[in-house]
Amino acid sequence: MLYRHDMRTGQAISHLIGITGGSGSGKTTLANALATALVDALVISMDAYYLDLAHLDRTAREQWNFDAPEAVDWDPFVADLRALRRGESIQRPIYDFATHTRRPGAEPIQAREFLIVEGLLVLHHPDVRMLLDTTVFLEVDERTAVDRRVARDRRERGRHPDTVKAQYARDVLPMFERHVRPTACWAELTLSGTDPVESSVQRLLDQIGELGDHVST
Repeated sequence: MLYRHDMRTGQAISHLIGITGGSGSGKTTLANALATALVDALVISMDAYYLDLAHLDRTAREQWNFDAPEAVDWDPFVADLRALRRGESIQRPIYDFATHTRRPGAEPIQAREFLIVEGLLVLHHPDVRMLLDTTVFLEVDERTAVDRRVARDRRERGRHPDTVKAQYARDVLPMFERHVRPTACWAELTLSGTDPVESSVQRLLDQIGELGDHVST
């Protein structure tokens, strides 16, 4: 494997790939498929870096706007990306979506040659943008986005469809228009979230460049 190196220190530098787009656009699916196509890759989800809401009661947590930039614990997120880029290991927080709190402990993560960072606001923060080598924005129509969100939240978080749809109308769509869609201007590549994931992966590989032995067969 061929890591890049810092000319000043000789230290290995990972290639960071940022994948963003609205809720239900297929960020996680694309990130995981891309990681499979690359020999030495790791997916980092922004979702692990939501603020711990343990200090709030259950009702306040349920009403929290998770689609606003203020919902993210930015300092540790940026610090962990910088550490991984330098080839260092991190202790990634573990977020419990059922309780909207952080679980005790953390998940040890080792740096890889390729780090795939995915989340709603990956291109929102300038310090994160500066760390990314390849950036992609996923577009999707609203109906598909809502259907995918309902299916995911029912399957993974045990939520009722009516609650999911209400949250989408109240928080998700307005925050997408205000904070997520404008970041498309920072993306080097814009893809459709409804295209076959295989074709999107190939376009991303082409964007990254000639990978040679880095791509699995």
